[in-house]
Amino acid sequence: MFDIEIDEDKFWKKHSDSTQNTIVWIKGYIYNLKFEDVVNVLINIKKEEICNFISSLDGHFSIIFKNNEFSFLAVDKLRTTALYFIKSDAKYVVGYDPKKLVSSQDFNVCINKKIELEILMSGFSIGNKTIIDGLYSLKAGELVIFESDNHEYFQYHKYYSDIRNESYDYFLEDLYSKTLNAFKKLVKSVGDRQVVVPLSAGNDSRLVVSVLKSLGVKNVLCYSYGTKNNFEAKIAKIVAEKLGFNWCFIPLSHKSETRFYNSDEYRSYLDYAETYSSVPYVQSLSSIKYLKSTGLLDDNAIFVNGNSGDFISGSHITGMFESGIDLHDKEDRKDNILNALIKKHFSLWGYLKTTENISVIKSKLWKELQRDFGDLAAQSDKKDHLFYEQSELVDRQSSYVITGQKAYEFYGYEWRLPLWDSELLSFFVSLPAEYKVKQKLYNDMLKKYNISGVWDETIPVNKKEVSPKWIIPVRFVCKIPFVFLGKDKWKHFDKSVFFYWTDVTQMIKSTSYIRMIKDISKKPRNHVSWQVEDYIEKINENFISK
Repeated sequence: MFDIEIDEDKFWKKHSDSTQNTIVWIKGYIYNLKFEDVVNVLINIKKEEICNFISSLDGHFSIIFKNNEFSFLAVDKLRTTALYFIKSDAKYVVGYDPKKLVSSQDFNVCINKKIELEILMSGFSIGNKTIIDGLYSLKAGELVIFESDNHEYFQYHKYYSDIRNESYDYFLEDLYSKTLNAFKKLVKSVGDRQVVVPLSAGNDSRLVVSVLKSLGVKNVLCYSYGTKNNFEAKIAKIVAEKLGFNWCFIPLSHKSETRFYNSDEYRSYLDYAETYSSVPYVQSLSSIKYLKSTGLLDDNAIFVNGNSGDFISGSHITGMFESGIDLHDKEDRKDNILNALIKKHFSLWGYLKTTENISVIKSKLWKELQRDFGDLAAQSDKKDHLFYEQSELVDRQSSYVITGQKAYEFYGYEWRLPLWDSELLSFFVSLPAEYKVKQKLYNDMLKKYNISGVWDETIPVNKKEVSPKWIIPVRFVCKIPFVFLGKDKWKHFDKSVFFYWTDVTQMIKSTSYIRMIKDISKKPRNHVSWQVEDYIEKINENFISK
């Protein structure tokens, strides 16, 4: 048996054909086919055709399909909407709400303690596992087919490709062309609906608004948030005004954010955003609540953010090339990949980075990568960065960062992710690593084409300022002893003692200052460190450990 636990709403569409005993559920947007066209293909699809068809869909979506012969679940290349299934008494129950699936069971639900360590160290689980024993999920680019009492996973997409050999100028022009194509599809799908863009001082959100302007989109609202007079907001305002777009600033204070993170609304969001494979992504949540209360948003507004230009353009692989050494030995290459992943993504708590724990995490990461790509020795060393990127895309990006789109849905709004477009993914996965390190080609393209005139040196990108001003002399005095103690110790002390007051986004207010000071010796990384502790504590309160 195959039961679907899902409710039809503004995000999910359903097609039911009683004559063929077929049910199709679809969420999201697909550029190259209409909903009806997708349904028509699925009604007549053969099992061996499923992978190719799902792979051909251009957009961000999830699909649930059922007929008399077989059923399947499919998520897009990013898993922008996660799907889950649970099996009991020879019956599969599937849906997008893991809490609903778990609560539908009449047996004692147990925690997988091995997954608990992964989440404590990183905020997410590795691969398609969840922290609930017996609850299964799909990872990015995956589908699962159900027949009788069995199910089988198929990974129809991997972030892996042959590396192209073209001139630098060719790549620059090709990236510009594909960027425009990605936004043209977006603009066509949005029509004249209001586009709302969270705008910072960085490259990615600026790229979003500059291309929208170049394509003639007028109904755009930009907004920035954080502490008053922060640098991000100052630059965002300059960009928005130069483009002729409306801009709104949302002030966040210690008082307002402490109140928000202790509110029933925040707790409701945590419940809504539950995946059992990562902590909920909470950045900008309170600002959406504020923005909605202003009356500036149309009811059918669509949010478009710059997620995740830094990842696809190569920023995160930079750590793999810090030594500048060309590695050829298989074990050296493997260590380089895994060490970069551990340093970047499994360091939420320094005290957990024991030799034993790191060995456990490395083993799990490598097992997943071997399943995806096979033996490293059989692959060119020019593709080692793709091992890193596949791991991050499947785990951190899709399981954690992408779930931030739930914040828009929580308040009833649709979204688009143009920088995760299929054409841009295909472009960057085949780009030589030397053009990706430190986002070289991406940054050069932005400067060369100066889209809508907001990329010259008069408008800085990602410049950092310490705020509030009163803390500058205090930090200076405290920093003096660290001239002798070392830069790393100063960074740890600065983050532990001062970041509570200097955090522009105020997300650190999800914990308390007293708790931060008490935990200095545990070497927390950021606000997510405490968030995972609270998350795991809540899980342990609700379920049995195994």
